[in-house]
Amino acid sequence: MKLTNKHFRIAEIMAAFFTGSQTEQDERDFEEWTKESDRHRAFVDRLLNPEEYEENRRALDKFQVEEAWSKMDKKIGDTKVRKLPSWKWGVRYAAVVLVLLSAGVYYWWNSEEVREEVPVLYQIAAGTTGARLTLGDGSVVDVLKDRAVELKEVDGTKIVTDSIGIDYSTQETVDTAEVMNTVQTLTGMEYMLTLSDGTRVFLNAETKLKFPTKFRKEERVVVLEGEAYFEVRKDATHPFIVKANDVDVKVLGTSFNLRSYSDENSIATTLVSGKVAVYAGENSEEIVPGEQAVYMKETGKMEVKPIDVTLYTAWHTGKFIFRNETLEEMMSYLSRWYGVKYRFIDEGAKKLQIGARLDRYNNMNPIIEMLKKTGLVNITQVDNMLYISSTE
Repeated sequence: MKLTNKHFRIAEIMAAFFTGSQTEQDERDFEEWTKESDRHRAFVDRLLNPEEYEENRRALDKFQVEEAWSKMDKKIGDTKVRKLPSWKWGVRYAAVVLVLLSAGVYYWWNSEEVREEVPVLYQIAAGTTGARLTLGDGSVVDVLKDRAVELKEVDGTKIVTDSIGIDYSTQETVDTAEVMNTVQTLTGMEYMLTLSDGTRVFLNAETKLKFPTKFRKEERVVVLEGEAYFEVRKDATHPFIVKANDVDVKVLGTSFNLRSYSDENSIATTLVSGKVAVYAGENSEEIVPGEQAVYMKETGKMEVKPIDVTLYTAWHTGKFIFRNETLEEMMSYLSRWYGVKYRFIDEGAKKLQIGARLDRYNNMNPIIEMLKKTGLVNITQVDNMLYISSTE
């Protein structure tokens, strides 16, 4: 739900009611708003009922409400809103009302009669196999799981898709200019393709790979946006190069994972087997199996460190493994696969460190329950949005 000026106004009025400082205009505006919906009335009755005071107070302690009010107050912009009473509970109530209004919590946090109207939270389904293929002439084909398609490029390349992926390795081509194709996975999708040289590439969700239908040059060059796991076919005379934003990864024959999302602050190359060289501007590093090269976009610096490669490659075998990851990092990763949106109510929740081993192909609801059972966070699900706050 998008916050409007009316929401800020109602929060202000309710804080005034709680402290007994409401005006006649407050009472008129309040009455008009409660008449708009039975749910509005039930929500207000619950918050302002003296018998519910202790339960409401405990609920308020779950939110960083003074910080929330400060942030939300800035969103009002040019709208003039009367200064709230100085009594801290008035401010806290105004803030939490805004939080609850924005979360849509009043749809379930009110009377039993209203609660019965609310449907059970729906399952947040796991992703699936699928991708979008863009051919050399710009035409687009959606390739889905268990859907077989045969296509032919202008250079004679035969493109075959099946339940496993796309295969470019079996083909008869004519001697012509290099033809580029692009495979893109959307949110909640994964896909695998075999390039013309036999290299296999596993694409994670929200990933795009641009490549030639047949490698015709001295170097085998592909361009990546997102995350992919590569099993590169060895060819000493034709190095394989992956270009990912500011980083180039050069290999001969190896298995490695490369994560390079445009909305993340780093680009990480994780080596499983073989040997690769990672180039970023004037920086270059060679890494060996069990090492990871991380390039920081803001500083332009690159760090090489030993790691457990399974933490970064398990996704392509159907697992999520997190070890002392912040909840913010974990949610960023999960949201690409499950297509769920989320919002942190306070900064403390973002920084919580989580360790877990999860099945990638299950729906997300067990993960939500697991996080709740840690006792570290509260999670409220409203349709496809998760609202996360720390319990402290």
